[in-house]
Amino acid sequence: MSPSVQGNTKEERIARILDATLEVFSEFSFDDATTGEIARRARVSKRDIYAYFPNKQALLMGIVIREMQRQDGSFRQTIARSQKLRSLRAKLESIGEAVVTDALSPTMGVVRRLVVSESISQPFLGDLFFEGGVSERCKLIAQVLVSHLSPGAVGKSANPERASRRYFSVIAYFPAIMTEMGLQEEWSQLAIKAHVADETEDFLKSHPAFL
Repeated sequence: MSPSVQGNTKEERIARILDATLEVFSEFSFDDATTGEIARRARVSKRDIYAYFPNKQALLMGIVIREMQRQDGSFRQTIARSQKLRSLRAKLESIGEAVVTDALSPTMGVVRRLVVSESISQPFLGDLFFEGGVSERCKLIAQVLVSHLSPGAVGKSANPERASRRYFSVIAYFPAIMTEMGLQEEWSQLAIKAHVADETEDFLKSHPAFL
C-alpha cells in the first residue's frame, strides 16, 4: 500500500496528531493531558509527536492556529456570499448567524477554554486568538459597513471600526457565555435567527449613519 493509503505521510500524521490533541484537550485540562495519550489516539509514537511538536505548548498552538484558520476561511466565505445581498440588514443577519455558529461550535469552545486557561502563562495565545479571530472578523464586518456608510456621516455611530466591534460583541456574547456553561443546546436555529434579528435591529437603530 502507498503511504497516502496507509495514512503515514507527514501531512496525515500531523493531522492525526492535531485531531487527537483536540480530542484529549476536550476531555482533560492542559496540565492533565499527556503526550502519551495523544500519541495513543493518533496512532503514532511519542517520538513522532516530538518530531513536529517539541512540547505540549506547541501542540496547543498547533490546534489554536488550525481551528482559527478553518473558522477564518468559513467566515470569509460568509462575507463573500453576503455581498450578493442588497440591504445592510440582510448582510448583517447573514454575518451574525455565522458569528453565532462559530461561538456555539464545540471545537471553538474547547479552543477558547484552553486560550483563557493558558494565556496567563502563555500571553501570546491570547494575542493570537484575539488578533487572528475577533479582531480579524471585526475588520471584515467593518468593510461591509463602510460600503453602506451615508455620505458625509460623522460621529461615533459613523465609525465603521467601532461599530463593527459593537456588533460582533452583542451578537457573540450570550452564545459564547452559554457555550462555556454547557448550554449551547438551548440555541436552536430558530433561536439563533431571532437573536441575530433582534440585535441587528437594535444595532441599525443606534447607527443611523449606515444605510
